[in-house]
Amino acid sequence: MNNRNIGLLGGGLPQAALANRLAEDGGWEVYAMFLEGPLLSPAVHTVRDFRDALWLCSVLVLPDPVCREGLTLNAPLWQGPPVDAGQFLGDIGKGVLVLAGEMTPAFRSAAAAREVPVIPLPGTAREEDWPQAVTACLGRVRDRRVRPRIRG
Repeated sequence: MNNRNIGLLGGGLPQAALANRLAEDGGWEVYAMFLEGPLLSPAVHTVRDFRDALWLCSVLVLPDPVCREGLTLNAPLWQGPPVDAGQFLGDIGKGVLVLAGEMTPAFRSAAAAREVPVIPLPGTAREEDWPQAVTACLGRVRDRRVRPRIRG
C-alpha cells in the first residue's frame, strides 16, 4: 500500500484513541472527519469538510457501530449537525479500503448500492480494544491478506 493516508470518520473516544495511535506511531498521515475535540493529538489533521480529505485516503475507518440507527453516523465527538452516512459513501473512490464496525442494514444496503466494498471488523467486547482491532487488520492489509469485496 503506497498511499499512507488514512481517514477516520465519526466515532467516539475509541476512534479518537485510534487516530492518535496511528498519527503518533508514524507511518500514517491521519485525517479525522466528523471527529474532533481536545483529545485528538496535534499530529491528527482535523477536517471540517470531509470532501477536503476523503479523496486523499487509501483507507477509511468507520466507527463501531458505524451508525446508531439507519444511516445516521455514530459521531458523538462531532459538534456539527447529525451526519447522514450516505453523503460520504457516494464520494469514496474505487480501490479505497473501507473498514467498519457493526453496520445497520440501512448502511449495508447504501454501501452495496454505491458499490463501496466494506470490510467488517470483528466486534470488540470493550470499547478500549477498538484501536487494537483496527491496527491488527491494517497489519493484515499490509501483508495483503485482506481484500475488499462487495457484499450484497
